[in-house]
Parts: sequence; structure tokens; C-alpha cells
Amino acid sequence: MKTLTNTILKTTLIVLPAFGFFACDNDEDMDMPENDVASLFVSSNTSGMITVMDFSSSDVSSSTFASAGADADGIYYDDKNDEIIQLVRSDNSLNVYADIMAAKMDNGLSISLGLSGSGTFVSGREIAVMNDMVVVAESPVEANGNQSSLYVYQKTNNGFTLQNTYEVDFALWGIHLEGNTLYAVVDKTADLAVFNNFMANTDGMISPDKRVTIEGLGRTHGLTYSMEDDLMVLTDIGDASSDSDGGLVIITDFTSTLNGTTDGGTIAMAAQARIEGNNTMLGNPVDVAYSEDSKMIFVAERANGGGRVLVYDYFSTNGNPSPAFSQDVAGASAVYYYED
Repeated sequence: MKTLTNTILKTTLIVLPAFGFFACDNDEDMDMPENDVASLFVSSNTSGMITVMDFSSSDVSSSTFASAGADADGIYYDDKNDEIIQLVRSDNSLNVYADIMAAKMDNGLSISLGLSGSGTFVSGREIAVMNDMVVVAESPVEANGNQSSLYVYQKTNNGFTLQNTYEVDFALWGIHLEGNTLYAVVDKTADLAVFNNFMANTDGMISPDKRVTIEGLGRTHGLTYSMEDDLMVLTDIGDASSDSDGGLVIITDFTSTLNGTTDGGTIAMAAQARIEGNNTMLGNPVDVAYSEDSKMIFVAERANGGGRVLVYDYFSTNGNPSPAFSQDVAGASAVYYYED
């Protein structure tokens, strides 16, 4: 088994001033609950920085620190160990950054890169985490023979040990792990693939237990699911060359909707709520996160303005709303939200 090895690096947390809205209202109109912790973690595929946004009150602030590489994607915050796990495409590595919240409270404390090493993947995109298991979605490129794969690593004190490698017959991008069910975006399509009992698979080619089409969606990249609210959110990047044709889709009562859709079937637009249009500032929304407390939706928008974080109020009908909050984040490629 291949193990990613342990290296140490120190990087300083830089606290930036609170920032405001691109929408016509200010941040006092964003109805955020008063949580002890409400943080959005943002990867960049251009800047070499990780951005941490504090949404614990309406007075939003931001802090940044150096990533292990300029081109990064999937990101996750482990609250039990106060660590960020991030996939860096620059050197095809998985990286763990320690003392995140401690450093936010003490500006003089450095964040340490405790685990880092090259993985088996050559074109990693999103990651999904369950306990000490980290799943990497790899998109197809010439270097991997145009084969999309899912790699399962176990995180240990010494690194990441590869446990399983699964091949799939479609292009991967975003993934979400809920219990033992893996939801996966079928890139370059409007499809969603569902793998039940995902961790029970053996190495080799695997097929989804169900694959459905989301009617009206052009090309999806990011997704997130809330078990508490039984709600699925998917992004629509539309034409990748356009910075103004993106959208977001919410599917409520998702479990019954999915169960009522046959394999190869379509989830109709009547079962969805969608926002799109010039007011939304959505062009290439590549990743998405959701707050179960505030019902806000957080988006990594890659194309519009060179990269932004856009935040929207929950919506249950189609529309063209302005974001409740917008902040430039160069190369925004992935988001993860944690609240407590």
C-alpha cells in the first residue's frame, strides 16, 4: 500500500478586515445565526492561498494562509483534530494543516502543514471525508489514460495509506459522502450518480446503483447534500467558456424524489427550484456548501471576476436574485462549511 509521508511547514495566518456586499444591501441584512463557529474554507487554483471566512455573526471577516501549492481543489475541515485536509493539484498531493481555529484566535500562532505527500492520482478534483477515510475524485486526462477513478485513503499519524482504487466509466468532478452513500457528479452532463454501500466495494471497475438526469441542468460540477434538511444542491456551470450563464438547483425532499426516479430516469424541473441570470453573478459555480442553521448557500464561483465566494439565501422558487454576500477570492475552486 502506498503511504503519503509526513513533512512539516509553518505558515502565518493573515487576518484581513471585514468585507462587504456586492449586492445592494450590506451584511446586516444577512440573517446569520450567532454560532460559536461558522467558518467557510475556500481553496484556490491560482493564488496558493487558503481563505477562511468567519460567518459567526453578520460582521464577516476573512483570514488567509499559504497552501502547499498554487493549484488546489477539494477542501475539508476536521473539527475533532482542528485540521484542514486539502487536495493540491500542483503536485498531486493530499495535505493536512493543523491548529486552524487556535491560530485564528491567536494571530501570532503559525499553522503547521503536518502531513503532505504525493498520491496515486494525477488529476484530483474533489475530496469527501468520513472519519479517517478520504475519498479523492480524479477527472480523466491523458496522463491517466482518460480514466476517471475514486481513490480511498486512510489518514494515519504518519500519512495517508491507499486502501482502494475504483474506476468508473464516466468523467468525475464533485463528490459528496453521506454515511456509506457516495453521490458523484457525472461531468460534462446533467447527471448525478449514486453509489450505495460505497466503502464495501472491491478494487476495480464499479457502477453506480442509480444514475439520474437533472432536467434543465446544462453541466454540473459541485454538489452537497443535507441529511437534516433532506436537500440536495447542485451547481450548473453551463458553457464553461461563459462567465454569466451559471445556475444553482435545489431539490427538496430529495430522498423520496430520488427513490421515485428510476435508474436512467429524469428528475423533472417541477421537483426543483433554480436560480440563474445576470443578478446572480453565477458563471462557473464549481463547488457549493450549505448551512443547516442559517439555510444559506455558499458557492465557489470560478469564472466571474476571476473567482468569488457568493452566498445566497435559501430559495424555494425559480428566480434571478442578487447574492446576499459576495467577496473576491482569486481562483476560488472549492468550499467547505463548518458550523457549531
